[in-house]
Amino acid sequence: MPDVNGLEMLDQERLKANWAADVERIANHYGFDKDQRDKAAQELRHSEEVADIWFSDNETTANRKKYYDELGKVQTVESKPGALAFERERAAAKRKDLDVQRKELTAYLRGQGDALHEAVIKLATAEQREAAGPYAPPWTKLDQINALTTYGLVVMGICLILGLFTPLAALAGAVFLGQIYFSMPPWPGLPANPMAEGHYFIVNKNLIEMLACLALVFIPTGNWIGLDALLFGWMSRRREATDLPSRSSPGTSATNTNTSSRTAGGDVKPIPLSRPGVSERE
Repeated sequence: MPDVNGLEMLDQERLKANWAADVERIANHYGFDKDQRDKAAQELRHSEEVADIWFSDNETTANRKKYYDELGKVQTVESKPGALAFERERAAAKRKDLDVQRKELTAYLRGQGDALHEAVIKLATAEQREAAGPYAPPWTKLDQINALTTYGLVVMGICLILGLFTPLAALAGAVFLGQIYFSMPPWPGLPANPMAEGHYFIVNKNLIEMLACLALVFIPTGNWIGLDALLFGWMSRRREATDLPSRSSPGTSATNTNTSSRTAGGDVKPIPLSRPGVSERE
């Protein structure tokens, strides 16, 4: 996640650099002329001055230091391989408190950044807005993952419902569910998932659904039902029909009359084959 701890926003120089990059992207998107770029630079300087006042405030400095200290303690426990169960549980609970503290601490800076963003966009003329369209910030890694997850789940779900490319869709679903399971497994000694519907021990619904998807990978359901049976079932049936003669044993063929004879009662009596080099008379 981009800047999950808010450290980039709470750093004065990095905050100013991000604001300047945002203003530059907006100016390039709408094709600002020199006068518009000068006005955008004025808006940026005003926001930077406001940020300087905020960072120089004594109360703000104390709150930032407190947040940094508590965050450092939580990260130490999170990165400690031999941390005890109760230490991890306390760190997880403290992480929730830090998220609230981070939002309260950065609320003023986020508001100032949004105000700068809107002020620079308003500098664009109606013709520029119509020609360039609405401005959208560049996608972050998190935005890309969200889009891939959303569309990937939709495609996998449709394929499984319709029975189309069932093994591939089931394998993709199993991989996705496995990632969810191993991201926060219900194993002894680990903090419980705060979003879980109940209390689990080793096995939860994600693991069960993953095993069900793996079963669909190896069961040839596409030969019987769904769009796979309509589109590709004829290939499997044709292959099975082609393999039938080769599967039958030569000794059971109707044309093999040298290996059996009928007795008086109608029963089939096998006749032993002659050995190589020995005549039938012998």
